[in-house]
Amino acid sequence: MDAFTRTKQNKLSSADLSKKGSIDEPIVELVSLINDSDSYVTTSSCSGRIIAITQECGDRGQILKKDCKWLMNSHSVIEPHLLEESVSIGVANAVLKFEPCVLHVQCRSLESARSMHLAAIESGFRNSGLTIGKRGKVVLAVRSTHGLEVPLTNADCELLVDSAYLRYVSIKANERMAENLKRVERLHSAIRELLEISSKSSSK
Repeated sequence: MDAFTRTKQNKLSSADLSKKGSIDEPIVELVSLINDSDSYVTTSSCSGRIIAITQECGDRGQILKKDCKWLMNSHSVIEPHLLEESVSIGVANAVLKFEPCVLHVQCRSLESARSMHLAAIESGFRNSGLTIGKRGKVVLAVRSTHGLEVPLTNADCELLVDSAYLRYVSIKANERMAENLKRVERLHSAIRELLEISSKSSSK
């Protein structure tokens, strides 16, 4: 058994350490498709999400992730009233975020990584890139650029915007989520085609 196959087996047999503990529903089939290939294994993933959280800052103004409180979390479009309800309870430093899909994929070779990188770029994930470790570990990060972040309350728990604006940013977040899911579908199709071509080439 080669080193990549051993690494892949270890990753797939280990527990999911994410906060949710499972693959997000919109990308279950995509992740399964990637992991069924001999040349790739996913190491982390998120299908994209709309979240409202509170953010605490340190002495130097840095965001303290461990002190964040989740007010709302959705991997699909949201009803606009949900955002208003999530910040109506007097919370400080509340922020609305849309975070697009991200996948980290360890690749058997630089050649296989480049092939999937091209598929990601052509599917709209234009911030995707490769990293190569000192021991030759090749990881592809599939990323997009259409995120959104809007502050909603201040440190004194005062709402910075009115109800109309909350509905407006909810709609904008939903538009970005819809576009995100279209890109995920394109990526799924592109990777399926890539793996089919690779399978045919290796069988010759």
